[in-house]
Amino acid sequence: MYSRPYHTCSACDAEFESVAALTQHLPLHHDTCAVCNEAFDDRDSLRDHVHAAH
Repeated sequence: MYSRPYHTCSACDAEFESVAALTQHLPLHHDTCAVCNEAFDDRDSLRDHVHAAH
């Protein structure tokens, strides 16, 4: 049976059926916590998280 090719995120191993979907996903990792991999919308939120949680 034919299997669709998947495009895999190198940061979290999430799989996407299209390059467009992967490209849309990638910015989530721009501000990602190095300890727990939680993603944030901006650097300030990431900084607040690190100070509060780690």
